[in-house]
Parts: sequence; structure tokens; C-alpha cells
Amino acid sequence: MLGYGPCFSAEGCFPAFCPFPFLELVGKLFLLPDGLLERMIVRAPATSANLGSGFDVFGMALREPYDLVEVRRIPEKAVRIRATAGYQIPLNPEENTGGYVALELMKAFDLPEGVELKIWKRIRPGSGLGSSAATAAAVAYAVNLLFDLRLSREDLISYAALGEKVSAGTPHPDNVAPAICGGFVIVSSRDPLKVYSIEPPEELGVVVALPEFEKGSTRRAREVIPREVPLSSLVHNVGRASTLAAGMALKNINMIKDGMRDAVIEPARAKAGMIPEYEEVRRLGERLDAGIAVSGAGPAVIGLIEKGRRAELAEALKELYASRGYRCEVYVTEPGPGVSEIEEVI
Repeated sequence: MLGYGPCFSAEGCFPAFCPFPFLELVGKLFLLPDGLLERMIVRAPATSANLGSGFDVFGMALREPYDLVEVRRIPEKAVRIRATAGYQIPLNPEENTGGYVALELMKAFDLPEGVELKIWKRIRPGSGLGSSAATAAAVAYAVNLLFDLRLSREDLISYAALGEKVSAGTPHPDNVAPAICGGFVIVSSRDPLKVYSIEPPEELGVVVALPEFEKGSTRRAREVIPREVPLSSLVHNVGRASTLAAGMALKNINMIKDGMRDAVIEPARAKAGMIPEYEEVRRLGERLDAGIAVSGAGPAVIGLIEKGRRAELAEALKELYASRGYRCEVYVTEPGPGVSEIEEVI
């Protein structure tokens, strides 16, 4: 086990689990004669950033969907990428979040070898579900173990966040932090990086609606954000964000739902035409007593509700988007663990 920084609560980080028992490689390691690891496969979860009121601060890992990334040491000091299944991804390491992270780690530590990445991309790119962060987190986690870098959890997050420069233009940790830690995270500071992890309530259910809608790039989604906001909007968001964080800590689902309403970022993106049917979806959430927010930069929408009522919310969201002419994929899920831990050495 790695030694993790003091800003992380042990009870706030989820235990590892293997969702694919038929994949013998998942969670297992392969040793070279020098005693170092040759390859490993990492499960990397989708994540939802912001959760409404916590722009660039809050994030949460989801149990589904997820990616699988195999990282293998190779003799050449290079990064090779192979896509094996799923959504199309860039194969140029400079344009791939995982490849970029590997290059940065190789440069920072003057690694004697390179890596080959095989990526099963199951999280739709550009969905608002941390697709780029999943790859970046998986590669940072695996390279750390393969080359025995002994990075702290904060360092893992920092290096993984560098990969977000490829997709968003700037490194930001609100997706990679939950992808690594699991559960709900608060990025309280970036310089120095401080991340707090809280395990969500056991009965908290998650519904994600992902309409087929081209919102544009994450970079564009950040460009439409206002640079100045009224004091009243600031007060609103601080109050809501505080309520959400307290609800996670107190295991109070009603507080969590109440704390998700955003008065700044989501309205600006909706006005720019980047969030389909935003007002209708928000009103639907109010009718069903669910917390509703745009997931990351969208177009995915995340709904938080009691587990026993997830099916009701999922059906309502699907019907709403269908009535407006959108095909929509819906995930009925829950908060989940971060990148898979090491279970066995063979």
C-alpha cells in the first residue's frame, strides 16, 4: 500500500473491487526479473464535477460507467496508445490525456523506459462524466506503481490533473480527484493542493441522463463562464455549497439535494445553448424532490435521490428528453470507488 497524505480520511476512500471476475488481469500484477511490475489493468470510474453549487471544487465518483486501462512497461522511452474497444480516442500521446500524463511523469522522473496504453473507452468523451479524467487518473495510478515512484495521493492527483490541459486548456483536479479517491471530494485548495474525501450516505442514489447533444468542447464551456458575479449570486452559491458538503458529512440526503442549486455557472451555460432543456429538467427535479445539476460541463445531467426512487427519476428524465426529440442514455447508479487498488501479485 502507498502512504497517502494527511488530508485524506481513510473512511472517505472506497475499498477496491473488481467488476470483471472473468478478466483475470484486472487487479493483478506481473513482475519483471528486476522485481518491478511489468503491467497492470486499472478500472477508472466516471465522475461528476461541480454537483451544481461547487464549481471546480466538488466532484464525485460513480460506480458506472467506467473505463479499463492497461499500462505496460516497454523498453523504448516513448508512449504508445492502442484503443481496444469503445469510443474513439486520440492515439497521439500529446493529444490524449493519459498519454500526456505518462509523458509528464517520464520527463519529471527521467524514467528509463516508456509505456504502452491499451484503453477500453466506455465513458463517452465530451459527456460531462469525466471521460478524459478517467484515463488520466488510471495512467497516473499505474505508472506510479509500475516504476515504484511512491507518489502521495496529492501528487497522483496533481499529475493526473495535468492531463486535463489536453481537453480543457488548463489542469483542474475536480474530476481526477474523485477518480483517484472515490466517493465525494472537496478540492479546498489548488496551491498547495488540498483534497478532502467523504464517503456519501449509503442510501444516496444517482441517476445520470446523457442526451445525444453536441455541446461543444470543455474549453468552450469554460469560456462562457462569467468573470464577475453579483454578490447575491456569490452568497447563494456559498450557502448551497456549504449545505451540500455538510449533508455529505452528516449523511443527510435532503441537505445534499437542497445544496445542489447553482446560480452562476449553469445559467450561463444554458443561456449559451450548451445545456438542452435546462429549465425543464430543473423543474422536473423539483417536482420529484431530487437534486438536479449539470454534470461537469454537460450535456449529462446528474440527479441525486434516495436509492428506492431512482427508477422513477430515470423514467421521468428519459420521457422528458424523448418528448423534446432527444435520444437519451440513462445510468441508474450510485457513488462509487476510485481507481482500483492492487489486490494480488503473481
